[in-house]
Amino acid sequence: MPLLSAPERLQKIVETLRQRIAQQPDGVCRVPRFDAALFHTKGTRLSDYLQELERNLHHLQQKQHSAVQQQWLAQRVLDQLAALQRECESQQLRPWREQPRRDTRQQKRVEYQGYETRLLAMLRQREAHLAQAETLSVQQQLMREVEQLQARLSRCRAALYQLDLPAAQP
Repeated sequence: MPLLSAPERLQKIVETLRQRIAQQPDGVCRVPRFDAALFHTKGTRLSDYLQELERNLHHLQQKQHSAVQQQWLAQRVLDQLAALQRECESQQLRPWREQPRRDTRQQKRVEYQGYETRLLAMLRQREAHLAQAETLSVQQQLMREVEQLQARLSRCRAALYQLDLPAAQP
C-alpha cells in the first residue's frame, strides 16, 4: 500500500471530520462556537465552520502564496482542524442549554424514543420477575404492572407514529 502524501493525508482527515459532523445534530447554537480569530464564519453550525476549513485547505493547496503566507495558512488549517475535532468530541458533554437546537419534531422524536427504550427495559425486567415469582399475589401484582407498561408502551409508539405521520404525507 503506497504512503499518502501530506496533502492527501490532510484531505483524508478532513473527509473523516466531514462524516463525523454529518452524523451529529448540527442545529443552530445560540452563540458562535469558536473565537473570531480562528474562524471568520459568522454561522453557528459545525458545517459552516467545516466549509471555511475546506476553503482554507483549498487555498493552501493552490500554492500561490509566499512561503511565509503558506506557513501561516498551514498553521491556521491545522488549528481549525484541531478545534473542529475537539468540538465534535465534546458535543455530548455540553450542557443542554448550549447544545445545538434541533427542530421540535426531531426533539420530540428523540424524547419519545428514549421513553420507548426505557419502557421496553422496564417491561423486560417485570416479565423476568414475573417468571420467577412464587406467590399468587406477587404474580398478580407483576401482571398488572406488565399490563400498565404495555399500555404505556402502546401510547408511546402511537405518539411516535403520529409524529412521523405528517412527515410521510405530501
